[in-house]
Amino acid sequence: MKRLRQILQLFAIMLFVSALFSCGKFSQTKHDINPADYNSAVALADAIKQGKITSSELLEYYLQRISQYNGEINAVVAMDIEGARARAAEADEALAKGEIWGPLHGLPMTVKDVFEVAGMPATSGDPGLKAYMPKRNAIVVQRLINAGAIVFGKTNTPFYAADSQTFNKVYGTTNNPWDLTRTPGGSSGGSAAALVMNFTSIELGSDIGGSLRNPAHYTGVYGHKPTFGVVPRLGHIPPPPGMIPPHIVPMIPLFVVGPMARTAQDLELAMEVLAASGESAEESYRPKLLPLPKKTWQDYRVAVWLTDHYSDAEIDTEVLAVLRKTVNKLRKAGVRVDETARPGVELKESRQLFLDIYNVMRKGPLPGELVERQKKMQATWAKFFESYDVLLTPVVPTVAFPHDQTQPKKSRALMINNKPRRYMSIHTWTLMAVVSGLPATAAPAGLSESGLPVGIQIIGAGLEDRKTIAFAKGLSTLVGGFVAPPAYQE
Repeated sequence: MKRLRQILQLFAIMLFVSALFSCGKFSQTKHDINPADYNSAVALADAIKQGKITSSELLEYYLQRISQYNGEINAVVAMDIEGARARAAEADEALAKGEIWGPLHGLPMTVKDVFEVAGMPATSGDPGLKAYMPKRNAIVVQRLINAGAIVFGKTNTPFYAADSQTFNKVYGTTNNPWDLTRTPGGSSGGSAAALVMNFTSIELGSDIGGSLRNPAHYTGVYGHKPTFGVVPRLGHIPPPPGMIPPHIVPMIPLFVVGPMARTAQDLELAMEVLAASGESAEESYRPKLLPLPKKTWQDYRVAVWLTDHYSDAEIDTEVLAVLRKTVNKLRKAGVRVDETARPGVELKESRQLFLDIYNVMRKGPLPGELVERQKKMQATWAKFFESYDVLLTPVVPTVAFPHDQTQPKKSRALMINNKPRRYMSIHTWTLMAVVSGLPATAAPAGLSESGLPVGIQIIGAGLEDRKTIAFAKGLSTLVGGFVAPPAYQE
């Protein structure tokens, strides 16, 4: 009798373990792919199409992962679980019939809470929008859905996406998975944290001063700021919902919408979806991306600009050390690198033009004087990129810094080389791509001496988005790409 009880107990334990593996843990033998391995969006989308994993299974994995860890990270702030489960089931049924919706068929994903998504709140961190439920999707969200994606959640952002940290009075503070006492950056900080935590494989963010690139740097993921105008922005908050007529949206300067991911290949996939031709109020204004040149990334002419005499451009030594190692690895790989080349545009000049445009952009069309200054700067950049394919620069001066919610922002300080600097120094290296409308990809460059991620900025000529992303992809073969924080690896 005792022997029988032991056998029954063992059988019960085996059933319990089996149940655990069926609720979010996946065996390699059955599926040949395990989402716990931080797979790329490309790999996961292919696995779904090949039947190695179902859309429903992948969604449940993400929901389980969010349930387990989001409490301490606070990256995902809203979800439509019922709607997502129904859509995932539809994706699996369609695939069984031989139907493929698009390159993202059945891929669950999250997007920054500045985008209108039907069925979920869109607050942009504003308490006044806490109850706002859009009736339709932002154009870019609809493009993702048309490509087969299942948008199941929203990620945190600062109030109206206007900070380099991520906190607001609606959803609170988002923490950096590498160190919970530090910020993941902003304004796409929730997007970056969600990627690091494997709550999603791909994300949709936006950028007006570095909002895609500084979170990528602080968390060790990839972020791409597209050439101005190539990705539609209708359905993004700000501006406040319904305040700006659709035909006026293309005329709003500076800010762009772009992807974030854990691989450069995923940025490529996302940009093909986001920048595709389509019917929208912005379509007639949108330029088209240039094709990738017929040469390998190792043959690119690379300019490097890591330091500058401008006081707000000072780079902390632990960041600079990682960037210099990256440049040395490029040289050893035979890449032509020029550290003396400069675009003929000063960092201080870019910053001032940005501020001049930003301060008047809410009042109406830009004055002719500002338009001419911007065109002159863009022409200078165009001339520079006749001689170089990409320019490598820092993203921001420091690694992720401790949370600082001091108000007003001008009262905050950024510690660089143990000295307090202006908080707005964060934007010194990112603004030049914004005000000139150039594409810029932030890519992981390695970990600092303190064990925190460091990114590098890859700037290219206008409409050469494919080139900066291709260089980021090639660079990953030398320096490695995304690395998961040890505390959250499975």
